Amino acid sequence: MKTFTRMIGRYVLATAAVVLLVVGLLLGAVVYLGLHYGEATDSRVRIGTLAEALTPTADGLQLDPARTPADWLQGYAWAMALDDDGSVIWQHDLPQNLNKHYTASEIASFSRWYLDDWPVFCWTADYGLFVAALPRGSVWKYNIYNNEQLMNAMAAGMLPALALLLGVAAACCLLFSWRGARRLQTIAAGLDTVADGGTIRLPTDGFAGELADTVNRTSEQLRRRNEIIARRDDARTSWIAGVSHDVRTPLALILGWAEQLEQDTALPAAARQKACGIRTQSEKLRALIEDLNLTSKQRLRRLAAEFCDSPLAARCTVALEIAPDADKAILDADAALLARAVENLLHNAACHNPGPVQVQLSAVRTGKTLRITIADDGAGYPPAVLHALQTGEAGENTPHILGLHVVEQIIRAHGGTAAFARNAPRGAKAVLVLPVTEDPDAR
Repeated sequence: MKTFTRMIGRYVLATAAVVLLVVGLLLGAVVYLGLHYGEATDSRVRIGTLAEALTPTADGLQLDPARTPADWLQGYAWAMALDDDGSVIWQHDLPQNLNKHYTASEIASFSRWYLDDWPVFCWTADYGLFVAALPRGSVWKYNIYNNEQLMNAMAAGMLPALALLLGVAAACCLLFSWRGARRLQTIAAGLDTVADGGTIRLPTDGFAGELADTVNRTSEQLRRRNEIIARRDDARTSWIAGVSHDVRTPLALILGWAEQLEQDTALPAAARQKACGIRTQSEKLRALIEDLNLTSKQRLRRLAAEFCDSPLAARCTVALEIAPDADKAILDADAALLARAVENLLHNAACHNPGPVQVQLSAVRTGKTLRITIADDGAGYPPAVLHALQTGEAGENTPHILGLHVVEQIIRAHGGTAAFARNAPRGAKAVLVLPVTEDPDAR
């Protein structure tokens, strides 16, 4: 779950960073455009300076002779001065159609917007009204006004609105990523089930549907493969049991006759020596047949050693204890399946406990049964798990117990029983009881 929490946090932070980056780029673009085109505008002489540079003389209005009219009006298309009656009293490059008398309404109109599509700027002076025009299409000139209270409210609410926008974006990202994490968590639980040897069927809707479908197909292929392996193992076990059973009787006769011939003093020494060789090789053959169906102390030691060599051993310590009578117990069983059952229990003890845990693996023979116990001093089975295992009733909130069900099925397939309980004083305990076959030496 921590992986999904980190994934969601990184996703939300990345989204917030992208939003802030976009906002920053937009503000930067506005500032750049304002500075760039503002500098171009400031390169012209301001309209107020032009109006003040036009002064009355004996010959009429004239621009300050410190600069030529072309220098004064650089960047402007034309300029004119109107008296209080609206008559043109001075002009520079004024179009012919605009050199006329202007009424008060005409002056009011072009002072706000355009004069014959020329963007014009006006400035009042002692002699009247100074008007200068920029080239057509060079300036966007409109008067914009709004309610002052609305503008103040917008200015005051800009930062809260930005914070709200970021909060909404983060909440949406959190919601979508959380839903996606739940889908991925379901798939992760399914993968754990597949790793424990179970079969799953995940829902294939949502954005992770393709991944879930792939996991489902993988689970189905593993299930079919396990069925094939199980049938093969069952056939092999049955064949080995049948062959070993059929071979034991004639082998016992050969051993008996070989011993009689070896002890017969009437026979030559060479014949008795050959009988001794027959008996020795027959005993080796009997030992090989016994090994076909034997799960012994060496096998449990091998499982414990393999587990200690795995990365899970860093979280736990395994102690092995096998009684002497259990060493000679013979099981008519599939060694690979029994090893899988023991490995599942060792895996659970290591993975389902938060801290270091001590695991005790022991085997004892009791009459015609072999009792294998795997116990730990960890947190123990949750009550819901014990209830489901002991009653077979699984509720909606029952944790994942498919691995323990696999252990039950393997033991039952071999004619045994599997019991799960709390260990004393704490921890979990699983007891596997398997039937022991008849010792061939007792026949």
